[in-house]
Amino acid sequence: MSVEFVNQRQARSRAFDAVAGNVPVRLTKEELGQLSRINTFLSCLHICAEWSLILGTIYLCQRLRNPLIYLLAVAFLGARQHALLVLMHDGVHYRLFRNRRLNDWATEALLAWPCLISARAYRRNHFRHHRYLNTDQDPDWARKHGDPAWVFPKRPSRLASLLLRDVSGLGAIFFLRALRTVTSADTGASRAIIISRYGFYLVIALVLFWTGALELFLQYWLVPMFTWLILILRMRSIAEHSAIQSSHNVYAQTRTTYVTLMERIFVASKNVNYHIEHHFYPSVPFYRLPELHALLVSKPGFYGAHLTYTYWGVLREAVGSPGNTLSGSPRIAVEIAGNARPIE
Repeated sequence: MSVEFVNQRQARSRAFDAVAGNVPVRLTKEELGQLSRINTFLSCLHICAEWSLILGTIYLCQRLRNPLIYLLAVAFLGARQHALLVLMHDGVHYRLFRNRRLNDWATEALLAWPCLISARAYRRNHFRHHRYLNTDQDPDWARKHGDPAWVFPKRPSRLASLLLRDVSGLGAIFFLRALRTVTSADTGASRAIIISRYGFYLVIALVLFWTGALELFLQYWLVPMFTWLILILRMRSIAEHSAIQSSHNVYAQTRTTYVTLMERIFVASKNVNYHIEHHFYPSVPFYRLPELHALLVSKPGFYGAHLTYTYWGVLREAVGSPGNTLSGSPRIAVEIAGNARPIE
């Protein structure tokens, strides 16, 4: 077992013991109530928009038949699959629809199952992650335990090889292993859910076979899923809880990343980059996270939170180089509705 990994593990365990259950920035009941409101129209709009973008991209790529456009489409479609997973994540937190039955079925059928995931299984894993953040009881932390790929900082060549492995498709086996261990199990699911899930896959397979669309499914769904999507998940996982040297409290092991427009399109969909904010207040849906962020940075307890500018900055921190970290800065760039402004 790596000495660095043991040191990180001990530091994070001590951090959790110090601040377990304490959120350093408190919102009023009225503030949290306003931010936690569910907008069903926005949920429907985002789900429909993502599927429309997916279908439109496939149609356009088929019409143009250009190899360079196809490569761009693979990245864009992988990012759209990631957007579906982020929406699924909101559904897991019951943030898509007020009716929980509708919320769960829409989350499964429209967002999780198409990405080979069981949202209910993911919910069990994810709620433990929130409850036991960065400790041995956190399943995400435990999954990375003993894996040298998650020891930071690492040599630039080693990090580059990991990212290239992911985007080349060679990392697919690791993705499938993660699906099997934390998101795909049907343990505890009702018979109706199990029948519905595998019936869904059977119907899709039959439709693809009868319509002769199996090749399209491979080109425009599986290739993006096992290349660009895996790369996104790697970068996102590093950004959220890794390569952070400060360990004075458990939330110093969580990062919010300010993103560029291109990163918003190809990497960080649906405000998923606001990760500290989500851990503080998971009841806030994704479309209000920028507003929550703006409110939190105006409060004293948020000072010193780990904020990094761009995912390139995150990767620089992952190799031990300065990554444009804004932690502790008296002027923090805050993005609200796509426009950056400073808060004193």
